[in-house]
Amino acid sequence: MSYIRFISFISALGFFSVFCVGCGGGKPNPVASNISYGADDEFATRILDRSDRREVISIMKSSVVGPVDDSAYPARFGVRWNDVHAAAIAAGAKFELAVLSFEADSENDLKTIELISIREIPVKLLVRRVAPPEIYTASATVGMFDDNRKLADEFISAFNASMLAFGKKSGWPELKNE
Repeated sequence: MSYIRFISFISALGFFSVFCVGCGGGKPNPVASNISYGADDEFATRILDRSDRREVISIMKSSVVGPVDDSAYPARFGVRWNDVHAAAIAAGAKFELAVLSFEADSENDLKTIELISIREIPVKLLVRRVAPPEIYTASATVGMFDDNRKLADEFISAFNASMLAFGKKSGWPELKNE
C-alpha cells in the first residue's frame, strides 16, 4: 500500500513540475523563437529591403572616424609599426619567452618589451620607429649583464622574421587619432 502511495506521489510531483515549466506566462522571447509580434515589437528580427540597407550602411559610415573605404592590405614596406607587440610575442614563443611588460613612449616612437625565459633569464627588446622604408630598428639585451649575445642575436632574427610575417597579412591603415 505504501508502495502505491510513493508511486502516486512521484507521479503527482512529475505532473506538478511539468505544469510549472509550462506556465511561464507572457510572450516567448521573439529573438529565440524568431516570431514577430507586429510593428511595435522592438525585439523582433527585421528583414531590411534595399533602401533600408543603404540607409543603415550610411548611418554606420557616418559614425566612423577615419577612412571607411580602405580595405585591409599587406604592409606597404613589408612591416607595420603596429605589429611590434604581436611580433615580440610570436618571436618569444620560439625561445620559451613570456612578455612581462610592454611600454611605448609618449610619442609612440620607442617601444620597450620586457620578456623572461622559462629559466628566468631576462630579455629586453627595444624597438625604435624610423622613417620608411625601414620602419623600425630593434635591439635586444639578454641576461642581467647583457652577457648572452648569441641568444640576443637569435631573438632579433626571430623578431624580424615575425615582423615580416605579420606584414604579409592584411592590416588596417593607421588612423591619425590613435
